[in-house]
Amino acid sequence: MKWTAADVEVFNQSKEYIDTVIIPILSVTGSRELKSTVSKGEFITQITQELERQLTGRIFLYPPLTFIKSDDHIENRLIEWKKELENQFKHVLFLTSEEKLKEDKDKSVIWIPAVPLEHLSEKLKGNLFQDQIEQILNILLQYWSKS
Repeated sequence: MKWTAADVEVFNQSKEYIDTVIIPILSVTGSRELKSTVSKGEFITQITQELERQLTGRIFLYPPLTFIKSDDHIENRLIEWKKELENQFKHVLFLTSEEKLKEDKDKSVIWIPAVPLEHLSEKLKGNLFQDQIEQILNILLQYWSKS
């Protein structure tokens, strides 16, 4: 399920099957790190879209939580988002390539290293995405098996 009116309609009819929300976390900057920041965002966006495609009917993909790279309070925002969404979803998970969120204390952030996509062939991108999706699926299976 995606963040669209049509999918929300389906979600409202199928809530008992959709117990997991995935929120991509992207940073923005105006500094010289712009290209690497955009590259990370592009990677996470494509990974989460593919994850949603493969798990349609089990997960709900929210729009990205976007923050300014110099924001020292992003962890507090994650806590707020998680509290808000736990009323509706059993599992609230964030997906990011942001190093500052790599060491998440409550284990709701899945950190994956970004790979620059701009020079990769479509075939190589597909293989890379499939490898990453398999790793994320293993993590999701661990979350789901605990419940």
